[in-house]
Amino acid sequence: MHIYEVMKSEGLRFGSHLVVAKNEENAKRMVADMLNVTQTAVFYKASDFVANGPIDPNNYPEETVIF
Repeated sequence: MHIYEVMKSEGLRFGSHLVVAKNEENAKRMVADMLNVTQTAVFYKASDFVANGPIDPNNYPEETVIF
């Protein structure tokens, strides 16, 4: 697992999210999925985001979003 900082690539910007995921695409998809649960008029795709990283953590057994 790796840690990625995921943020919006363009348009209206908001804070970034730290995500533990197997790869960059999974990290972006997880943030898009998380934001789509709370949105009603906006639908995000993984391609709407960019990710910095990876940082290799040693003690994360599964993927998770860190707020």
